[in-house]
Amino acid sequence: MKDTIIKTITKSAAAVLLGMTILLVLGRIFSPKYINENRDGNITAEFYGEDTPLDAVFFGSSTVYNAISPDVLWDRYGFASYTRANASQTLWQSYYLMRDTVRYNRPKLITLDVSFMKYGADFAEEAANRKTIDGMRFSADKLGCAKASMWEDESLSSYIFPIFRFHSRWDELTEDDLRFAFRRPKVTYEGFIMEFGRTDEPEEFGKLKPGDRLFPEKAEEYLVKIMDYCRDEDIPLLLMKTPTYINTWFPEYDKRLEEMAKGYEGCDYINFDRAAEEIGLDRREDYVDGHSHLNVDGARKFSVCFGRYIKDRYDLPDHRGDDRYSGVWNDRYTRYCMDIEKGKAALK
Repeated sequence: MKDTIIKTITKSAAAVLLGMTILLVLGRIFSPKYINENRDGNITAEFYGEDTPLDAVFFGSSTVYNAISPDVLWDRYGFASYTRANASQTLWQSYYLMRDTVRYNRPKLITLDVSFMKYGADFAEEAANRKTIDGMRFSADKLGCAKASMWEDESLSSYIFPIFRFHSRWDELTEDDLRFAFRRPKVTYEGFIMEFGRTDEPEEFGKLKPGDRLFPEKAEEYLVKIMDYCRDEDIPLLLMKTPTYINTWFPEYDKRLEEMAKGYEGCDYINFDRAAEEIGLDRREDYVDGHSHLNVDGARKFSVCFGRYIKDRYDLPDHRGDDRYSGVWNDRYTRYCMDIEKGKAALK
């Protein structure tokens, strides 16, 4: 009788394991690959391939992955860094990604762009959520991130088994979906995404209400969680706003962030909008899509300035003379420069 029960349990466990394996494999095949378009969908997953200890990691929205180039920071200052930002990345997503990051590669400095402080509990972009969360390795932090981000009509199971979300892609599948199901080519530059365009047209926004000058409760709640986490982990936290020419950032925002940062040792805040002239940014030459995202030229200018700022204030080492870093990072910088040349040549 006992042997029969054990056999039944073993068979049931094996069947469950086989079913889960099939669901995971199908999810790999059916999920978008983000290689030839929407490359930012690979930022989260590519981080796990980073094999050098990191000095700094940068979190935030798309303005960050278009603005901070780890390869420029390496070339100018010898920092090993990574941009772990995503499109429309909310404060709660940044919080869980920070926890996930420290578990794999503990940095000496964490930087958070606060541009998305303006958005609260009612903000949800399913496509952006997927780009941020689907690439996370399974963990309690991935589940927490999904729960904090989901739409009301989404299910947590679809973040565990993406096949439940992407099964309808069956008629869109190509050879690449099979080819890159388990191993994708590197498409970012340590989390940085290159943009080559320029624009003279300002982005249009709706009329802002007086209440928009206050941060939503959920955003402040997660910023406090982030500050508490960095304090407990003894990792300096730099809150910053990447420079834009979009006039939707009020002085009240700066005042509130300065107040919040003062309550935490090792936490600082800077708004780089105020340094646009010092950085040398040209709104006609250095921005794309309505002056909110930097192109590669603007990103180089900002990265040089930003790197100088953190070099002067934080004890980050220069690894350019260290063989453990120099071979890997020099190769990365070479790839970065070659692909910029190719990208610019393609526009001519």
